[in-house]
Amino acid sequence: MQYQSITPNIGVRNVNETVQFYTQKLGFELLMSNPEEGDLIWGMVGNGHVFLMFQEDQNLKEEYPDLKNAGQGAITFYIKIKGMKELWEQVKGSEMVVKEMGTTFYGAEEFAIRDNNGYIMTIAES
Repeated sequence: MQYQSITPNIGVRNVNETVQFYTQKLGFELLMSNPEEGDLIWGMVGNGHVFLMFQEDQNLKEEYPDLKNAGQGAITFYIKIKGMKELWEQVKGSEMVVKEMGTTFYGAEEFAIRDNNGYIMTIAES
């Protein structure tokens, strides 16, 4: 057995607003959605080898009833990109930044931002 990929399917309040955030502020591209236009209940964005899926919270809980009573665990996303400083120039000083750019104890240069749903993404470059 060999795993090939992992793509999180993230429950969000509003798929349209989330897709707009990721495409307009972070440079992702909308790859697929349901429906194809209008009020989306699901959407998948991608950039390079990074893919994220977003599903409207209520719809997700209908699909997986076990999630109805599940507490939301803490989760952050660690994303490696090329051109990190270009993205930093776009977001620095904005309400999105939750951790300024700096060098970690393990030698990585990174910063962290919060998306429109409150999820934290640490952005790093190899």
